[in-house]
Amino acid sequence: MQLNQLDLNLFLTFEAIYTHGNLTLAARTLNVTQPAVSNALARLRDRLDDPLFVHAGKRMNPTPMAQRMIGPVRQALRLLQAGIDADAEFDPLSCDKTIRIAVGDVGETILLPRLLEKLSHLAPQMKVQALHVPRQSIARRLSLGEIDFALDIPLLTNSQLRHCKLVSDANVCAVGRRHPLAGRKKISLDDYLGMTHIHVSSRSRGGGLVDIELERLGLSRQVTVRLQHYQAAFHMIDAVDLAVTAPVQLTGMYDCRTFPLPIEVPHLDLHLYWHVATDQVPISQWLRQKVFPLFRQ
Repeated sequence: MQLNQLDLNLFLTFEAIYTHGNLTLAARTLNVTQPAVSNALARLRDRLDDPLFVHAGKRMNPTPMAQRMIGPVRQALRLLQAGIDADAEFDPLSCDKTIRIAVGDVGETILLPRLLEKLSHLAPQMKVQALHVPRQSIARRLSLGEIDFALDIPLLTNSQLRHCKLVSDANVCAVGRRHPLAGRKKISLDDYLGMTHIHVSSRSRGGGLVDIELERLGLSRQVTVRLQHYQAAFHMIDAVDLAVTAPVQLTGMYDCRTFPLPIEVPHLDLHLYWHVATDQVPISQWLRQKVFPLFRQ
């Protein structure tokens, strides 16, 4: 089967059906009638000799062949759209696009409020959608255009991704105002190891930067609570004599007592990631060059 034997518009229909799992919703997205979508699907089924989608109740589920096709199809459509968009005029004041960002707990708390504040002045109609995306899926979802940017620590390695550092923040130890050590000006390593700690991580196991450094010294801290979000941790230390190690900018948002860590721990760095296909897309360029750099100031 050669591409010149296919109507490439059929792949737009294929992608819409795959996304919505419903012919009516696909037709609405494509701004065509449902019979037109059904006809296009029938033609593609005939050409590829595969049903592509099978009915399961009210939803149309993809066949194995459709599952294999969707990644390359979405990437090809995205590259084509990026090429078209590269020459389009971009007016931030009238742009109402939704920017989809994969972001974790720290980035969502520290950076997203800044982004929204900047956009309220520079692009007031632009919208933001924050998504939780597992790190191992970020590169794929950027390549498929399912997300526009990702905010993450510098662990992503993929030749198709570009990135730049947005934030570098020191970690400190935070306790509630009623903690027995809250009146101290600083804490020793023995003090830190004698505390009971909350560890915040989206992972189900493993320590953080401070645990790596302690392990190098042959030491470990006593973690009694493991949480997924810092907000819950700061509410908890306000009520219970626990400690949480967190970035300085995050601790400044809560009423707590902080101490420099008694050992050297690398800063928490957050990088902005995007796919190479969007390098020349005006809205992506504008955000990277005019908005996100403001976070460093």
